[in-house]
Amino acid sequence: MGLFINLFFALLFVLFTYYYVKKSFLLSFLYGLVFFQAFSVIPSLIYIEQGIYINEQGRFSFFTGATILCVLYFILTFVIIAMAFKSFNKKRLPVFQFSYNGRNVELLIVMAMIILPLVLLLINAVLSPLPILDSSVTRFTYWSTSRFPFLNSLFGNTAMFVPFAIGLLFPKFKKFSVFMLFVFFGYNFMIGQKFSPILQGSYSFLLPLVFYYRNNLKTYIKRAIVPLFIVGGILTSIMYTITYNKYEETNPFANIKIYDPNEAMLYRIFGLQGHLFWGATDRYVVESETPKSFNPADLLYGMKVMMEDFAKDRKMVISANEEGGYNFTNAYPGILFKIFPISIGLVFHTFLTIVFLALMGWILKELMTKGAMILSVIAYQLFNWTIYAFVMGYFYKLYFTVFFLFLYAMYVYLRKKKNEEQLQNI
Repeated sequence: MGLFINLFFALLFVLFTYYYVKKSFLLSFLYGLVFFQAFSVIPSLIYIEQGIYINEQGRFSFFTGATILCVLYFILTFVIIAMAFKSFNKKRLPVFQFSYNGRNVELLIVMAMIILPLVLLLINAVLSPLPILDSSVTRFTYWSTSRFPFLNSLFGNTAMFVPFAIGLLFPKFKKFSVFMLFVFFGYNFMIGQKFSPILQGSYSFLLPLVFYYRNNLKTYIKRAIVPLFIVGGILTSIMYTITYNKYEETNPFANIKIYDPNEAMLYRIFGLQGHLFWGATDRYVVESETPKSFNPADLLYGMKVMMEDFAKDRKMVISANEEGGYNFTNAYPGILFKIFPISIGLVFHTFLTIVFLALMGWILKELMTKGAMILSVIAYQLFNWTIYAFVMGYFYKLYFTVFFLFLYAMYVYLRKKKNEEQLQNI
């Protein structure tokens, strides 16, 4: 019975997504990574609630209603975003472009924002032990063993602003952009990043193109559909081959008697994506035995809090997190149910969604459509970190967003004040 209920709600979300995309494709694509989270977590929860052994938690699962709660959570989130955009679109966001001696230098700076990081990251990779060549190194330990680990603080694990910047240049420099995109993918494969760079990198590259060609999108989609499928197929094949060989060598789920690499990949996809949401629903919502913390600061490092609560081997997992950045997946919104009762938690989530997730998306949209390329790259990196916070539960990433919003609000205020003074002098 639980399976049929879960499938019904999953179908409900599919129909909701169809309507949402049909209503506004641009808005849907802008939040494509959030939709991806939904379409990875919901099937995972359906699978988990059928009853499996959750390796990370060291216990068997059962039906808790987590799939139903997850579907309602995502529907609420996307409705809030749409309503917030409707309100924000009534406003006009002032933007500016960078120039030197009266000459627009946006293209040159964006090109430098692509080449310089990739050159530094490739030099670091060449001088460091690589996961693709050394089985003792993983994507979690690469940076701690690399020659220049400080680059991680500057560019992040995968430097996702780079493919976005490449996408901005594509309309004017097509061959250069395609070449640099493959360099980006190649670098990430070298350091052990397999699935994320293909998905997020492709999305980051396509996002500015979707908005650039928005007036003739159907025409360009028809032209690009075959090349995109070919490139996507090649990259997926490479990713599959690397993952298969890695799983064949390491047998990551041998402790639960999964030895076949294909079976291990399926378990990784469906058995682990939603396990924290399932655990949070079981412990914080259904059982509700643990007192709520009522401490929003738990969101800052929410993933770590959730791993401490649910990890089978807490000491080992936390040690791996501190030493190499090891994480489970999708700690949010589960961490929210530990902090507040579900009703208050969803109200608080509404506030966070409007102030951060919706607002940063709207600002990015405004900057892209108005041709502010450098500001768009900065805003995209912040938007990417914001989505990361809403997926992984690391809300400390929003410090950078808050700082940017403060600076931009000051710019808007001073510009408005200057314009008012000029009008008074006329």
